[in-house]
Amino acid sequence: MSLRKYLNLMFTLSLVVAIGCGQGKEVVDEKDLGEDDQALQTAAAENTAGGTGAPAAAATAAVANAATVGGLVKFEGTKPKSPTVQMSADPYCASQHKDAVVDEEVVVGPAGELANVIVYVKNAPATPTPTTPAVLDQRGCQYIPHVSAVQAGQKIQIKNSDNTLHNVHAMPNVNGQFNEGQPVQGMVSEKKFDKVEPTPFRIKCDVHGWMKSYMAVLPSSYHSVSQANGTFSIGNLPPGNYTIVAWHEKYGSQEQQVTVAANEQKQISFTFKG
Repeated sequence: MSLRKYLNLMFTLSLVVAIGCGQGKEVVDEKDLGEDDQALQTAAAENTAGGTGAPAAAATAAVANAATVGGLVKFEGTKPKSPTVQMSADPYCASQHKDAVVDEEVVVGPAGELANVIVYVKNAPATPTPTTPAVLDQRGCQYIPHVSAVQAGQKIQIKNSDNTLHNVHAMPNVNGQFNEGQPVQGMVSEKKFDKVEPTPFRIKCDVHGWMKSYMAVLPSSYHSVSQANGTFSIGNLPPGNYTIVAWHEKYGSQEQQVTVAANEQKQISFTFKG
């Protein structure tokens, strides 16, 4: 064997060994990590949009002749006055907002549009568990989004984008509760709820009493949340007869029966009275 071939062989073997030993990264024994550290060790930079994390998974396969159920959620009555959130107890939180922050329990637009209403198909056909995680962020000492729906078994990334301590306290009734601190900016905890829990439960921060979010755990991906203009849309739905549920944290839930034909764009509306 020539000297050049020998050197090439030795270089290849050393490269294989390096890759097999963790690609040059320090190997950390899991016994040296506490439970909280293991849950929080994911860096936020790897999970933010446009970051260096794994690419988003492909969407659920399209349904032949799929229909769409969309529409509007409105508020009727005297618009309640939303209280101002007092953040002075944590100077960092207060410094993140130029204007006063109002409670998000009831968010009504100028024409009565009602935001933050979870709308879902109660008797929807089963869908595969999404491989793209849902994200619940703590930013400006608020939970974003204020309300959300995930599918049972779907991964959930809970992020701390603030340079202050947060404590994530999830309070489901069917799934297991958890209470976990996130003291460092950039921490991400990965969770999931395996059991269907359609009645949304509260997630709060024990450090900042004004911080709250609501989450529903559903059996399928057929769900939506009304936007600031009150609109929602649930697409890729097979033709059929369905029960559509709309839930609001203050005004409870409503149901409607709908029938959608192949390729139909069905429009419905919900009205919550104050």
